Amino acid sequence: MAVSEYSYRTLREQVRVRFTVNNSRFIATAAPVSSLEAAEQFVEQVRAEFPDATHHAYAYRVGAGTSLVERAFDDREPAGTAGLPMLQLLQGEGLSDLVVVATRYFGGIKLGIGGLTRAYRQCARACLEAAVLVERERLCYCRMVVSYGVIGALLRQLEAVGAEIMATDYAADVSVIAAIPCRLAEAMRKKFVELSRGRGRWEELAEPPAV
Repeated sequence: MAVSEYSYRTLREQVRVRFTVNNSRFIATAAPVSSLEAAEQFVEQVRAEFPDATHHAYAYRVGAGTSLVERAFDDREPAGTAGLPMLQLLQGEGLSDLVVVATRYFGGIKLGIGGLTRAYRQCARACLEAAVLVERERLCYCRMVVSYGVIGALLRQLEAVGAEIMATDYAADVSVIAAIPCRLAEAMRKKFVELSRGRGRWEELAEPPAV
């Protein structure tokens, strides 16, 4: 199932699963994330929680369409045996905005290429089996700058499309940052041009702003 342009499936909340393969202990942790920064921060959080582990491999997918970012990291396991099997499973399930971290404590018995691949894939699969998956509507983040005479009409239009106002800055002009359902973003942009008579500034933001 592919990630939709307008909606996606992800985890409702963080999950953790533990299992053992030939004396190697695996701790698989997965969580929903909303940005690349959040994904990287989660990986560091798990590393700090288990600082004596042998490996912390991970995979994540954030975004959709042309903004989709995927990353897999083997953390010193043989190339392609750890992060990639987890990423491939996430791709096959059509999931996004989530990260899986597979923590391994080596147990003295080498698993081999095939064994490693199966074990790390199981890390991702076990997390998905333990998790509750939810469908979310994809949001587009925009900054709109208009004159004071237009702000009232703009806010009413944003409310009409179900947008969330994330920040408002009243200066020489008014700057509004909003999260808009992506399926309505183009229609909202056209309405914005109409409301501002082409004099407003519309800026698409790649990630949720830190507000």
